[in-house]
Amino acid sequence: MTQLLISSELLSLSAEVRLHVQHVRTGAGGPAILLIHGLAEDKHIYHLNSGGGLAVFLAEAGFDVYIGELRGYGKSKPALKPGMEISQHQIITEDLPAFFDLIQRNHPDEPFFAAGHGWGSVLLASALIRRPEVLGKVAGLVHFAGSRARQAGLRPQSLPSELLWRRVAPLIGRRKGLIPACSLGIGSADVSLRLHAEHLQWAWGGEWRDQQDAFDYALALRTLAWPAGLYLAGNDDHHLGHFSDVKAFACELGEHDAQIIRLKKGTGCSRDYGHNDLLTHPQAEVDHFPLVLSWLEQHSPEIPSQLRETTMRDTNTN
Repeated sequence: MTQLLISSELLSLSAEVRLHVQHVRTGAGGPAILLIHGLAEDKHIYHLNSGGGLAVFLAEAGFDVYIGELRGYGKSKPALKPGMEISQHQIITEDLPAFFDLIQRNHPDEPFFAAGHGWGSVLLASALIRRPEVLGKVAGLVHFAGSRARQAGLRPQSLPSELLWRRVAPLIGRRKGLIPACSLGIGSADVSLRLHAEHLQWAWGGEWRDQQDAFDYALALRTLAWPAGLYLAGNDDHHLGHFSDVKAFACELGEHDAQIIRLKKGTGCSRDYGHNDLLTHPQAEVDHFPLVLSWLEQHSPEIPSQLRETTMRDTNTN
């Protein structure tokens, strides 16, 4: 079994804000990849409490994996408290650039990969649009159920979850001072009331424009050469990562090498995946993690021969 090296550090943005980064690797010297969680999750969406997950899968294949936790999440400081305001602007212009800078310090002049889950993909893309010099170093982006704007049309299967996410959660959140995602059963991490509101503004009809400084992401995107992207959508994800919304997000990012995959039973998958279990279900390591690994290898500028040999590793090994 490959020996994993797991370490953590806190990146200081100010006297109050320190961001937690978990580093998972084997020392094989493979490309770096940054993993960003979504709104109601933390690092555990990638590194499960059981010890498995995408982070471990990629690290055992030789990749240098960094899991960044945004302010207010996981072990980042300060922890989210009622009334604490976190904005998309802060995450896009401060948190994510700090993660980019860490990878560039540790891997100078080397291309790297990045991946996002859910709204984490939108925040990640937004930060890269504002940092073209970093975007030029990105070898490829992987999006797990990533979508920015909900496409029009009635979706009966998503009505209960949409009602909870868009109406009930904010109503309860205004009384509690935060979105209690954990107690509502809609996530494993609570969410800042402001961050949730800004997300809703973008996701349901809002322009891709910064709520704080009015930066026009859609306009700036037109001048950029966007890197290759792999987009995965669960067939059972009817709300936050619906296939049509994921496809629209890929189109919104402009002309680029985009591969869009629906994780559907009978098409190479053992089950219909949902929003979170496309990363957390035990079968994901068999169904589509190898596909993600293959895509990363294909887009890696240089991969040592020993790294390629790990592709066919025994997926039953923990």
